[in-house]
Amino acid sequence: MILPMAVHNSIPLTPRMNDQNSSERGVFRRWQRFRLNMPVRLIVARDNSTRITDGRANDISDGGLLIFAGFELNLGDSVFVEFTPPFSGEAVRARGVIRHRRGYNYGVQFYSETSLEEDQIKKFRSLLSMAAGSTAL
Repeated sequence: MILPMAVHNSIPLTPRMNDQNSSERGVFRRWQRFRLNMPVRLIVARDNSTRITDGRANDISDGGLLIFAGFELNLGDSVFVEFTPPFSGEAVRARGVIRHRRGYNYGVQFYSETSLEEDQIKKFRSLLSMAAGSTAL
């Protein structure tokens, strides 16, 4: 099930646990985020080698997704995120760039260089949200 986390066009997230300064510290997002917990695969190419590791997608938006992966990544690293829909043997892959890091949680912004990659990103977002039980994206 996907639950909305933030709302597009500068509407703050749900209230914080500490309400003392919550009205002063609103968090603003460009896209609405949806919580999910889905397996994904991260593919990272660096130094003439490719590393593939499993991870978990924790939320998704039109601009990217939050992934937990037990792998050291740096801001600006280029990655591919792969998802295999249920009852399908065909994986869908989207290119992204690491834009945020907290521990092993990585904010991945979708990135395309061609119209074909843009189509793959749209398919990736659509399939991931449908597999999680929503057609909101």
